[in-house]
Amino acid sequence: MSAQAFGDTHTVQKLDVVQRYLQTYATALKFQPFDLIYIDACAGSGSSVPKSAFKEEEAFRQTEFEGLVSPVADTDELIVGSAVRALGVNPPFAKYLFNDSKKANVDALKKTVKDQYPYLIDRIGFSRLDANEMLRSICSKYDWTKTRAVVFLDPFGLQIDYETLQILASTQAVDVWYLVPVFAMYRQVSGSGEINPDGGPRVDSALGTSTWRDVAVVEEEELGGLFDQPQLKPKRAVDVAWFEAVAKERIGAAFGGRILDETLPLGRNGIQEFSLMFAWANPREKAKLAAKLAKAVLV
Repeated sequence: MSAQAFGDTHTVQKLDVVQRYLQTYATALKFQPFDLIYIDACAGSGSSVPKSAFKEEEAFRQTEFEGLVSPVADTDELIVGSAVRALGVNPPFAKYLFNDSKKANVDALKKTVKDQYPYLIDRIGFSRLDANEMLRSICSKYDWTKTRAVVFLDPFGLQIDYETLQILASTQAVDVWYLVPVFAMYRQVSGSGEINPDGGPRVDSALGTSTWRDVAVVEEEELGGLFDQPQLKPKRAVDVAWFEAVAKERIGAAFGGRILDETLPLGRNGIQEFSLMFAWANPREKAKLAAKLAKAVLV
């Protein structure tokens, strides 16, 4: 099996949460008159190998173009990805939509499906698109009065546009698990208060606003220059937790306030890199069941 080279304990944590939710969701809605869809917009290759599985630094190597690793790792540590875990949910979903922008990932995932889940192949759609493009196309394609879906967003960096979240919310029919890259947002502001000219606009797009810039950087008086005259110097005024709070508020705004209070902070070496958040699009009172289910699997 070809596997992507990434992941650690936090990877297993997020996948376990999403898998538990999918199983609970499929069970709770199995008698409802809806077609149930699982949507994985950044599905990857179907599995990954944590760096800790590689015995020597030089053994950890990727192919030149597609980011797949050679089979030199301890395969006992293979992490089964979200797409493959979703296929193991019983009762099965009516449709599975898997997307990844890399051809090698899609090819590897197709092979895994063919080998392990041939009886579900007719229910699975594969695509190689930008995640935003894929999600917007799906939202315009389906009849959401007859369809319900769970969407998993596990982007590589700041890929997901805020407008895409708004479009997902407009279906009034999808539940969204979003691994928000809060540390990637934080990194776009240097300690000296300089906003990355390339990464800053990506934060704008991810949050759907540029107002974060007004708070993230402040100017403070420091003595310096000729005769130690006070000067205003910019500095970073926020931390990762602040970006988590802002992201949660913005996602909540897109979903009309329908976002779970509880989040799952994830990362390595004591650094919070991500925050797993849950939001639901359906405004009806009975749809609050989704929040109860999500809260239960987070505990």
